[in-house]
Amino acid sequence: MRGARGGSHGKDNPPVESKRPPLRLFPLGTDPRQQGCAYWLEIGSYRLLLDCGLPASALLKALPGIPDAVICSHAHFDHVQGLPGFYRRYPQVPIYATPVTAHLASGLWERGIWPAYDREIRFPPFRALPFGQAREILPHLMLTFFAAGHLPGAAATLLQNTQTTPAQTCLYTGDCSLASTRFAPGLDLGALRHWQPDVLLIEASLGATHHPPRRQLENRLVERLFSALAAGQTVLFPLPVLGLGQELIFLLKAHHRFTQAAQELTVWVAPGLAAGCNLYERLLPYLPGPVRNFATYQALFWEDRLQPRVQPLTEADPLPQGLLLCDADAGPEAWDPIWSELLAQPQRSCLLVQLPEVKLATPLDQWPLPLRSRLEVEWLTWHSHNDVGHLTQIIHTFRPQHLVLVHANPQQAQDLADLPELCNRYHVHCPQPGHWLELADSRLQTLVKPSPFPSNPALRYEGEVEEIWQEHGSPRTLAGVQVRLPPQITEDPRWAAWAETGLVEAHWQGSELVLRGLSPRELIRPAKTTTPATGVPRPHQAPLPGSMKCHSCRFARQILTAHTQILRCDQERSPLYRLQVDPQGSCPYHQPLEIRSSG
Repeated sequence: MRGARGGSHGKDNPPVESKRPPLRLFPLGTDPRQQGCAYWLEIGSYRLLLDCGLPASALLKALPGIPDAVICSHAHFDHVQGLPGFYRRYPQVPIYATPVTAHLASGLWERGIWPAYDREIRFPPFRALPFGQAREILPHLMLTFFAAGHLPGAAATLLQNTQTTPAQTCLYTGDCSLASTRFAPGLDLGALRHWQPDVLLIEASLGATHHPPRRQLENRLVERLFSALAAGQTVLFPLPVLGLGQELIFLLKAHHRFTQAAQELTVWVAPGLAAGCNLYERLLPYLPGPVRNFATYQALFWEDRLQPRVQPLTEADPLPQGLLLCDADAGPEAWDPIWSELLAQPQRSCLLVQLPEVKLATPLDQWPLPLRSRLEVEWLTWHSHNDVGHLTQIIHTFRPQHLVLVHANPQQAQDLADLPELCNRYHVHCPQPGHWLELADSRLQTLVKPSPFPSNPALRYEGEVEEIWQEHGSPRTLAGVQVRLPPQITEDPRWAAWAETGLVEAHWQGSELVLRGLSPRELIRPAKTTTPATGVPRPHQAPLPGSMKCHSCRFARQILTAHTQILRCDQERSPLYRLQVDPQGSCPYHQPLEIRSSG
């Protein structure tokens, strides 16, 4: 269902803030390990498809209609694998991506590397847009790509609906990394910090976990690989054809443990991963300066003279000793030669290295049982996504109205959504595939337009602090502290939001005492207690009379979804307005059902 178009304003008339229709999101897939990633977004009067990561048959079945445009964030399979099938069905729909993403995705398709490759299907042509240049892709709809890190060409997508004043904005990060990798600079917060989007659709791959710095993880990884090879083990390391595989080869070629090793070390690269390396070499003008400088003096990947030697593995080669970088996306037919060689040499010691974010297209339980019984499997941590520290830094920089957590399994997303620093500040959503999510404008509405912020950011208000003592009874006790501020502080336009509830929170920041106004949403959010048996935080609410709970409120509207009924708040004065509510929850604007019958 399309939203209505907003009206335009004449040049002589000042823009008037217009009623903004809600953005609507319909996830087709949110978990890269289960469905793939694809999101149907309705903004203004347009319908967009953000990524096509589902297999073509599932994607076409899940689509709620024909989109006006498709936007591809980057070239990983879990974001683009449905593109050829979609283009075959809807060739008239334009597909947007960065030039590097277009090169990588089409290059892998032409080389037959994609899963379920079909030579009869033509790969779709992209409309390539460079980073940082806004383009009107549809009337009143602006699209801008920003570098997202994670992979060369990966883009964070900024969408602006200029049919309303102010414009509606939605930022979709795709897969992103605040930390730079060797082949892609990290997400540029400096270029994006002033947007403050209405909706931030952000990947949450690593959930609420903290990780050491990337360089520390790489050193651990190199040390483990070096020790295994020094012990004579054959190391199998499955990796995606784009991204971490090229990062690892470049890391090994520059790390002193491998370049200065006493014994000869060889890194063998499976065909799919080798094709990705060849595509990277053709991207040299787009790669960071240090990589271009490195390529001036030696080959970017392949090496047969210097230590370590890096060679593509062909079908004619017997399974060598050393480090074998395998195709994580390969099917059983690609693994058969490796399995046969290992089974024929039962004395060979083998180590399988797995990364948490890399899913094997041929799971370990499908490997031959005799091989599994003598295969050492070790999980190591290395990633190209944001841990919780970087993720919250990005979110607090953007300060969106609605925070939508995607690209994660439901438990990972919920762990993030439960963080007080997120759920107390933003409307946080963990959408499920096949369920509509309405993202209404939740800004504070005021009858009088506030004046601009003071031009002097260092303006301070001096007041007094007084201790209040309890005089009755003995001994005399301190009852509290009273802070008096001058009335001029209420003239600041920020005062209305800061003092909305009349309650503040105080905390020490070094030697300074900082006061913060509490929002209505923080007051009604239930506190959390810890279950002694498990130590896991559990939601807890103080007992409330039955007539004061959301399930008995006249403003709690029942909405029927595909699988269940949910309650949504229709009380405009409530901070939970137009959000899904807990039947056992409550808010200060509760009105019992009996009022409905009396008019």
